Amino acid sequence: MARRKQTQNEAQIVVFKLGGEDYGIEISQVREIIRKREITAMPRQPVYVEGVINVRGTIIPVVNLKKRFGLSGETSTQNPHTIIVESGDGLVGLLVEAVSEVIRVPADHIHPPPTVATSLDSEYLRGICRIGDRLLIYLDVEKVVNASPTAFTPDALDREATMKEQIIAAN
Repeated sequence: MARRKQTQNEAQIVVFKLGGEDYGIEISQVREIIRKREITAMPRQPVYVEGVINVRGTIIPVVNLKKRFGLSGETSTQNPHTIIVESGDGLVGLLVEAVSEVIRVPADHIHPPPTVATSLDSEYLRGICRIGDRLLIYLDVEKVVNASPTAFTPDALDREATMKEQIIAAN
């Protein structure tokens, strides 16, 4: 089967779940996806850093995205995965509830964050993808991993919910 080349007219996105919502990251930033494995805790780390894992001899820090974004509830134990991404000088694992699919999204279905959400708190967003009737929060991995620990406060999360409502209302 011929493999279709990705163009600037579309993005290929790995879709995953957090707190019942769909999130996505550019597939080119993903090294691999693994089932959750035992994590070794590290002292004196931010609450969202679960610890480190050993993947074929490489020690990789693991960030719990649900905690990173201040979402309530524990990460589901049914089908958690760690998405290993390339970030800066190394690899980082992103702990998510489930990885659901890889999709191609036309560029005209990727909307910039509304002006109400444009702040330091939302700089981690690449945009919001409209896929049929659903919305997908399209993340910038570098900014999620490297943003300051206070970038994901309750106020920032309230602005994100308002942004999604505005996109729905505009369509």
